[in-house]
Amino acid sequence: MGENFKAHLNDFLKRAKDFITKYANPFCILALILFCYLFCILNLGNYRLIDIDETRYVNIARAMFTGGDYITPYLNFEPFLEKPPLFYWFIVLLYKLTGSTDEFISRLPNALMCIMAVFATYFFGKKALNSKIFGLISAFILLSSVWVGLFAHLAIMDIGFMALCTVTIYCAVVTLFNVKEENKKYLWYLAYFFMGLSVLQKGLIGIIIPVMVTGLTFLAFNKGKELVKPLYIIPGVIIFLLVAAPWHIAAYTANGSMFFEDYIVKHHFARFLNSSLGINRKQPFIFYVPVILAGFMPWVFSFISACIRGVKSLIKDFRAAKSFKQLFSADTNDRKLLVFASIYMLSIFLFFSISSTKLPTYVLPLFPALSLITGYYWWGYITDNKFEKGIKISTVTGAVFFILFGTGGALITNFLSGESLFYAQNADGFRLILSSWLIVISLITILCLISKNRPLLFIANVILMLGVSIITSGRILGYVTTFGQNELEHYADRAQIVSGSKLIAFGTGSKYSLLNNYDGKVYYISNLNNSSYNTIKDIIKNADAQKTAVYLIIKKKKQYPSSILQEFTKLESGNKYNLYVRY
Repeated sequence: MGENFKAHLNDFLKRAKDFITKYANPFCILALILFCYLFCILNLGNYRLIDIDETRYVNIARAMFTGGDYITPYLNFEPFLEKPPLFYWFIVLLYKLTGSTDEFISRLPNALMCIMAVFATYFFGKKALNSKIFGLISAFILLSSVWVGLFAHLAIMDIGFMALCTVTIYCAVVTLFNVKEENKKYLWYLAYFFMGLSVLQKGLIGIIIPVMVTGLTFLAFNKGKELVKPLYIIPGVIIFLLVAAPWHIAAYTANGSMFFEDYIVKHHFARFLNSSLGINRKQPFIFYVPVILAGFMPWVFSFISACIRGVKSLIKDFRAAKSFKQLFSADTNDRKLLVFASIYMLSIFLFFSISSTKLPTYVLPLFPALSLITGYYWWGYITDNKFEKGIKISTVTGAVFFILFGTGGALITNFLSGESLFYAQNADGFRLILSSWLIVISLITILCLISKNRPLLFIANVILMLGVSIITSGRILGYVTTFGQNELEHYADRAQIVSGSKLIAFGTGSKYSLLNNYDGKVYYISNLNNSSYNTIKDIIKNADAQKTAVYLIIKKKKQYPSSILQEFTKLESGNKYNLYVRY
C-alpha cells in the first residue's frame, strides 16, 4: 500500500512538473499576479492617509476632481506647481470610474504602477537572457524589497516615477538583446512614449534618468549611433512632445511667469544645485548608502555578495583586457546584462548623490537595477548551483541579522506593552507578531540552506517579506497617524461643523491631514511676525463680518503672545496640539 501510494505520488508530481514546464509562462504570470495582489493591493485601504506627502497629493487630486481644473493643480486653494499632474490624473480617473475618493482608491494608482514595474522586469529579464526563471526571480526580488513594498502602499509619486523610468529604459535597452531589426523601432517609440509620461509624472528628471542610463549603456557597447538613428529619434521625439508638451504649454499659459519660476527654476534647478533654494533637504554625499542598504532588505546581503564577486571578476578581466573597449565587450547576453545593470545602478546613484536635495525615496528608480544584479546571482545559484559560497554566507548573515533584530524588537515591545505575544489588539501586539515572524522565517531559511533546497530558500525570503508587508500594512502603518495626526483631523472635524468657519494652524507645519476633514482654506502659520500677526487679525476681522467662528490649532510647548490667545477660548487639549475657538 505504502509503495503504491509513493509511486502514485511520484507520478503525480512528475506530471505536475511536466505540465508546469509546458505552460511555464502562464504559470509565471499567474504567480506574479497573485503575489502582486498580496504585496501591493491587500490592506491598501486599511489606514488613513498619512502626513508624509499622501495628504498633500491626494487632496490635490480631490480638489482637481471636485473643481474640474485639470491643468493647474491646487492645494489648499492655491496653485501647486512643484510637480506635473499625471499622478493626480490617474487618481482622478479612478475617482470618476468608481465614484469613490476613499483611501483604497487614492492609493490604487501607485500600487498598479508598482505592479507595472514588476511585470516589466519579468519580461525584460525573460527576453534578455531567454529565461523565464531569471525574469521571475528578478521580478520577485523587486516586488519583495522593503522600499518598494512600503512605498507601493502610499500615495506618493516616486513609485510611479520608478515604474515609468523602468519601462522607458527597458524598452530602449532590450533592443540590444536579440530583437528583430524590424521590431526595434516600435520598442524605441514605446520608450519615447513612456519617457513623456515620466516627465508628466515628475518633471524634467523624467528625461534625465532614462537618457543618462540608456545613453551610457549604448556608448559602453559602442552602439551610440543607435541613439540618433533618424528612423528612431525623429518619430520618437514627436511622440515624446505629443505626450509631454501640451500640459506644459497649457500650464504656462494659465499661470505665466509663476509657472516658470516655481516649476522650472525652483523645483528643478534650484533643488538640484542648492537645497536651501528649493526645499531645504541638504544631505551628505553618502546619504543614500544606508538608504539602499535598509531599503533593499532582505536581498541586500546577497547583493553585497554579488558585488564583491563582480568586483573581483572585473579586476581579473581588467588585467586580462588589452583595451578599455575590450573590457566592455558584449560577448554574451549575461555579460551584457550585468554591464547594463551596473551602469543603470551606478549612474542613478551618483546622480542623486551629487544632487544637493536628497530624500530617501529619490533612489527608487535604481531598485530595478539592484533586482537584476541580485536576480542574476540567485538565478545562477538556483538553476546551476553557481555562487553557492556567496549565497550561503549571505543567507546566514541575513538570518542572524533578522533573528537578532526580531528578538530585540520582541523584547522591547513586550516590555513596553506588557502583552502576550499573540494579543494583537494594538500596534504593540502587531509589532510582536512581526518580530516573531522575522525569527521563524529566518530559521526556516537556515533549514532550507542545510537541506540544499535552493528554490525553497529563495521562496522563503519572498515569504519573509510578504509577512512583513501584510503585518505592516495591516496595522502598523496606521499607527503613524497616532502621533498627532488623529488630533488634527479631529479638530478639523469640529471646525467643519460650523458653516463658514475659519481655521488657523499655528506651529503645526504643513500638516495637510487637516484638509481631509475640512473643506475651507487652512491658514498655516509657522512663526509669529508682523506679517503673520496681521494675517490672524484679518482672519478674525473677516470672521466677525461673516458672523462665524475662528478655530485655532496650536502646537503645545511653544510660546504664543497673549495678545493672540486672549481672543480665544480653549476647547480641547491633546497630547501634541490644543484647539481654541473664537465665536
